Amino acid sequence: PKFYMSDRVEVFVCGGTGLVGSALVTQLRANAASRANIKLVGFCSSTKIIACEGEQKESVVRESADRRVPSDDEIMQCCSSPNATVCVVDATSSEDVSALYAPWLERRWHVVTCNKKVNSGNLEYYTRCMDATKNGGGKWFVETTIGAGLPIVSTLRTLVATGDEIESVQGIFSGTMSFLFNTWDGESAFSETVALAKAAGYTEPDPREDLNGLDVARKVVIAARECGVALSLDDVVVQSMVPSELASCSADEFLERYAENDAAMAQAAANASKKGCVLRFVGHVDVKARSASVRLVEFAKAHPFATLSGADNIFEIKTARYGPTGGSTPLIVRGPGAGAAVTAAGVFGDIVGLAKNLSLA
Repeated sequence: PKFYMSDRVEVFVCGGTGLVGSALVTQLRANAASRANIKLVGFCSSTKIIACEGEQKESVVRESADRRVPSDDEIMQCCSSPNATVCVVDATSSEDVSALYAPWLERRWHVVTCNKKVNSGNLEYYTRCMDATKNGGGKWFVETTIGAGLPIVSTLRTLVATGDEIESVQGIFSGTMSFLFNTWDGESAFSETVALAKAAGYTEPDPREDLNGLDVARKVVIAARECGVALSLDDVVVQSMVPSELASCSADEFLERYAENDAAMAQAAANASKKGCVLRFVGHVDVKARSASVRLVEFAKAHPFATLSGADNIFEIKTARYGPTGGSTPLIVRGPGAGAAVTAAGVFGDIVGLAKNLSLA
């Protein structure tokens, strides 16, 4: 079919110079010829806004040292007309950008995000965004807020939409924590495994941001909300891997002193080993009890969670159809849950989904 100006989705990427954003910009450009219904019109960093006019032709809309989000007018300057079908991609982790979702959705702009701040954040603001999408506003796609490019959100939504009853979702939601417990043998010092992971780039610059379980808790809240359980972060019971006495010191001091925790970790691993089990850092949503937790759990060595490798994520979904209730095994989704290319591909998939949703594909 021939595409007209209003028959395409015009994509503006916030955080388009970051790891995920730049990978997405590259993927959108590489597929421009086969995706005539999707056009990259611009992207921004925190200090610069770029309009994309041709395949590689760019012009600067604004450049300033002020770190600020793009205004609606600046985004519109990148679009073909005031009537364009606008899709704003949030490839940042910024609360300043995510604070704009509701106004964007309410003005019928579409939002695709890998930023977890809104769908794991303040319940009132999350509800405002959901209400906008249901009441004639823009569409909001969040697949990559759990498990990068893995189909977790879409699977949960399909189960709910087809009348299945989700009983529980549990998983290894963090690539970093997956790597740590897949790599650690339970006998060497756990703090050394953390130091190795940090050196290899698997952890945040301050590993406590991974070890405290907050990243997993955010993803657990997202999963709970997709299952119809309106939880907030405060409702999740989190077992932090950071001892309280090391929670507020400097990152350097934490790394120097984390070995103080090795004996306790070794004891936990030894206790698990006696039962033929291994330790895994797991997020869990109990839909019936309307509760959620993040904690260290023992799994038998034959369990799918015990056989994971590298930094993969794995999710186990039990429902009325999948699992013991339905006389079957649980639904398992496994694969890389981090990485710029797979996350960008997941975002791109959501943009393609949007185009299809709007009958443009």
